Amino acid sequence: MRRAALIIWAALSGLLAACASSSSGSVLKAPPIVQQPDNVALPYGITAIDYHFHDTHPSLPLTVDRNVLWVNQGQVKHNVTIPGLGFSRDISPGEGFTIKNLGRKLGGEGVYTFFCRYHESLGMTGVIVIRGPSSVPTVPPSLLPPSYSPIPIPPPVSSPP
Repeated sequence: MRRAALIIWAALSGLLAACASSSSGSVLKAPPIVQQPDNVALPYGITAIDYHFHDTHPSLPLTVDRNVLWVNQGQVKHNVTIPGLGFSRDISPGEGFTIKNLGRKLGGEGVYTFFCRYHESLGMTGVIVIRGPSSVPTVPPSLLPPSYSPIPIPPPVSSPP
């Protein structure tokens, strides 16, 4: 019995090593992640999944006339509640909605929080940054996750005239 277990262990170890190596014997590496420039001609997308809002810790600085699209790619119902707007809406799995000119509706330049009313206690919160004509507001450290590390923000891609 012990010998059979050793043979199976050796076979699985060999299979795992073969899967982790390319034909030249080197370990496969994941391609680098490339940050794409923000395209202001498209809605800014926020994804609700696994009790988390992606791309809102904080968001990229958005213009006042930017549309924002929320989509639920998770398996459970989520919610978007924006206190600064008096807005609350549920999103079922696979559904989404857009708020047009979100920054204008929020009142212009500033830092705005939102959350999922069902999962806020699990940390399902987000921060939207609305930029001014020539400045970007500072996000207070209390609104940033503990592991936040700022990354350089690529310049926006201008929409065609």
